[in-house]
Amino acid sequence: MAQYFTQAFFQEVANRLNADPEWSRKGAAITAKVVLTCVDRKASFLIDVVNGTVSSAEVAADVPADFKFEGTYDAWTQLGKGEKDFQSLVMGGKIRFRGSMPKIMALMGVLSRITGVARDVPKDF
Repeated sequence: MAQYFTQAFFQEVANRLNADPEWSRKGAAITAKVVLTCVDRKASFLIDVVNGTVSSAEVAADVPADFKFEGTYDAWTQLGKGEKDFQSLVMGGKIRFRGSMPKIMALMGVLSRITGVARDVPKDF
């Protein structure tokens, strides 16, 4: 079982996405770099998607990316436990978004698959 919001957790998410038939169909044409930052734990992780293949790495918060999401561990935990969805956390100001709003809106279906797979990973909070 992985500790939530660690490299081991994000590596498991990447492994599961790469083995997921639904992801393979939806994400095959996607290439994007997404950085998720937990501001109060000073931890940032890159989800790097290249033609649907997902990898993850621990990175500096200021690494260049197409989309960046920043929030507290409490906000990320609400997402991870399924108590709130990404959109309500961003709209409610709990997670800050930086990047192109039109581009991220076009990827909402794909991003929701990443979130769904991440919720299914056994984890400790």
